[in-house]
Amino acid sequence: MKKLLLLLMALLLLPILVTGCSKEENPLDLFKLYADSWEKGDYAQMYSYISSRDKARISRSDFDTAHRDFYDSLGLDSIKIDYLADEEEILKRSKKEDSISLPITVSLESDLVDKSFDLTVTLSKDMVEDKETWGLEWDYSMIYENHAQGDRVEASFTSMPLRGEILDRKGKKLAENATVVQVGIVPGRLGEMREEIIRDLSETFSISEKYIEDRLALSWVRDDTFVDLIKISRDRIGLIEAIHAKNKGATYKIIDERVYPYKEAIAHLVGYLSFPNEEELEELKDLGFNSSTRVGRTGLEKIFDQQLRGRPGRRIVIVDKDGEDKEELLIEEPVNGQDLQLTIDIDLQAILYDGMKAEQGTATVMDYKTGQVLALVNAPSYDPNKFILGISQADLKDLEEDEGKPLQNRFVNVYSPGSTLKPITAAIALDEGLIDPSFSLDIDGLSWQKDESWGNYHIKRVSDPGLPIDLEKAMVYSDNIYFGQLALKIGSQTFIDRAKDFGIGEPLKLRYGVTKSQLASGDKITNEILLADTGFGQGQVLVNILNLPKAYSAFVNGGSVVEPKLIMDELENEPTPIIGQAVADQVFDLMLRVVEDKNGTGHNVYIAGKTIAGKTGTAQVPDPAGGGLRELGWFVAIDKDEKTPYITAIMIEDVRGRGGSRLSSDRVRDFILTYSND
Repeated sequence: MKKLLLLLMALLLLPILVTGCSKEENPLDLFKLYADSWEKGDYAQMYSYISSRDKARISRSDFDTAHRDFYDSLGLDSIKIDYLADEEEILKRSKKEDSISLPITVSLESDLVDKSFDLTVTLSKDMVEDKETWGLEWDYSMIYENHAQGDRVEASFTSMPLRGEILDRKGKKLAENATVVQVGIVPGRLGEMREEIIRDLSETFSISEKYIEDRLALSWVRDDTFVDLIKISRDRIGLIEAIHAKNKGATYKIIDERVYPYKEAIAHLVGYLSFPNEEELEELKDLGFNSSTRVGRTGLEKIFDQQLRGRPGRRIVIVDKDGEDKEELLIEEPVNGQDLQLTIDIDLQAILYDGMKAEQGTATVMDYKTGQVLALVNAPSYDPNKFILGISQADLKDLEEDEGKPLQNRFVNVYSPGSTLKPITAAIALDEGLIDPSFSLDIDGLSWQKDESWGNYHIKRVSDPGLPIDLEKAMVYSDNIYFGQLALKIGSQTFIDRAKDFGIGEPLKLRYGVTKSQLASGDKITNEILLADTGFGQGQVLVNILNLPKAYSAFVNGGSVVEPKLIMDELENEPTPIIGQAVADQVFDLMLRVVEDKNGTGHNVYIAGKTIAGKTGTAQVPDPAGGGLRELGWFVAIDKDEKTPYITAIMIEDVRGRGGSRLSSDRVRDFILTYSND
């Protein structure tokens, strides 16, 4: 009876046992999981599917690193795994065989590779914790075609690009890749003339004899070694040739270098190059550059450094563990830097600089039709080639301590415009309908205040043209009292809002990085005295030298301003309407009277046969050296001419006792005469 009971129980369990054993794992399911993890870059999960034998050969960490390092160095974007398999056939074979071969195609995509390769993957039965399962037989060749342990991707940079050049509107080179002279000594040739030649080199090139002797004493110097001493410009080659004629030990080489042919005339605009500091060098190394690479230190060389410097050539290969090439993935030739073409006319720039070089100030010329900046000058200046050739500490100290501040870039700064703001004040009042051209005021004397609430403060004017004074007289005589009262009529908020139409209080879109102008600090005119002072360009008004040509362009473009443009490109520079045509014409005529009326403050700029409208300006500003005020002298002229549609603006510092704004207007007149006669 007991035996019969055991037999019945065995018969009942048999279907269960048969069912459990027959539901075998499908090796293809295992590979699908592996392939899915592979495509996702989940290397830890991939590792869980490989055979126990392979796990004994490679750790999870090394498995992950082998895949991750190689694929990351390829910059891999995607992996795709394809296979063709009859699942029923594989399942059938898996019941009979201990291993299954599965052909697959691996497709890799990145900037470096776009390739597919075929592999045969082996799936074999494995024992894990006394349980039979399937595992994937893995080796390094599955990572990449013909891959082996120790294979890696190596990148090297080959040749350096040529730096792009900076050109004026006509293609004349302002910063060029040219040559200079490397002066040096070959010591073995000096003979008995050693002391004499060293002395000659020292006196000719302002380098100490000790410096020369120290160079010759360096450990790498041999009798036939060329020992470099100093770089000089090509126009000074005659100096070294004269010494070379005495003794062949004093010699030179012609080497490639960055050269600025127009020197002081263009220094602050173009800037110069210098060697990178440690932080810059780290960034440059990642891009393939080295310590001999120069970087833009100031001006356009700095602003457009990335565009100008180009991209080094590079070679990327797969190498084996011994560093031998296995596969070349990429060869790139160097990409030379892009040239930068400016709207500047270097001939006009040179003329304008020549008239300004003895002063401290800034000047500009803008085409009022296109907004193209034809000249942008800073004075005093310096020769940027000195920084390329190697400026001495003494010369650098002289520049830094020069009272004229030749290293300071004045045209990026903002200044009090004085009375050059008056045409803008008049245009706002006219366009707002607050006055008409006949609007007049009865003003008596040379000072005025609104009422006793102003305390001791009075607006002052230079002359009393008599009663009444209308808009024309106020502009011709540059009457501060009239324009102070006009500002009170306009009101604070309207003045701030409308000044922005002219660009005052808005950033210039110059692609250079100049300081933003303002009508008042924080766009707030906080009291009536400040409002009145603002009307004649004092108070807190600050403008860049290019703000005035932009604003004045409205008076000669039918009421539309044009944005100053420095870089020659394909972008259109469309004028923006801001005032009516009638108002623009009225203000232009007022400025014309400033020049053509014999009593006008700008009458000295009158040139027979030319239509020149303009405005003087004298601004009192705090002296940065301390103690009192100093004066800035302005003149802005519109040359209404189809051939020379120019607005010229000049600002000169410290004009008190030297003629005031006349110092600037005389230079504008000379400049107009010069370009008109060319």
